[in-house]
Amino acid sequence: MDAFRIAGPFSIRDTGSAPDFPGLYIWYARFRVEEADWSSACAGSDELARLRLLRAVREHSLKFGRREMAVRAESNFSSTWNGTLHEDYSKRWKVNPSDCEDEPDGFSNRLEAALPSDGMRELFVSLLDCGFPLFCPPLYLGKAATQTLRTRLGQHSFNFLELWERYVADRQFIERLENPKDFAERAIKLGFSPDDLFCVTLAPTAKTTKGLQANEISALIDASEWLLNRWATPILGRQ
Repeated sequence: MDAFRIAGPFSIRDTGSAPDFPGLYIWYARFRVEEADWSSACAGSDELARLRLLRAVREHSLKFGRREMAVRAESNFSSTWNGTLHEDYSKRWKVNPSDCEDEPDGFSNRLEAALPSDGMRELFVSLLDCGFPLFCPPLYLGKAATQTLRTRLGQHSFNFLELWERYVADRQFIERLENPKDFAERAIKLGFSPDDLFCVTLAPTAKTTKGLQANEISALIDASEWLLNRWATPILGRQ
């Protein structure tokens, strides 16, 4: 239906192109590589090109870890255990964290049959890009209910890029954050860079909202954002 309009994807450096209207937005990570990452002419051989592409896929994939989980357990006589659980991503991806990145692991075992030649590697990269964002997990789903999407996403962009500059200068500080408080801190702690992040927006059209009061538009956006977050459970979301 034409009552709502999907726009994007917008990179985190291009949020000024987002709709100047209230609505919903969702952040994704896009897998993007250049010809140098899959071409044998650039790498020097098919084998080196295969390893380059596997390395890029591996690095991107391992960013999709679940954040640590705070746990509390109680037993008899008020005995209490508190702690933090971290995902063992080696089980999901069949990798050994201590292995050299060029060693056989879950990625090479599952993907190598699709990567023997330039033509196959180019098609593989194209297929993954064509699947964006339809087949990609959401990172963060938010709303712009009392301001426009352009304004809200501009705040996301400013906060992330400012924090990214600090991270580039001091890569250890993000590891010291025990409880990242916002989208930017959580995204950088999981390894996402500005080149990864793109958002898609969903906004009602001016025709749709004709006759509605501002508080009614806000109520529609609030209710939809609350429900969609719980359906999608984006990995960088919190409440």
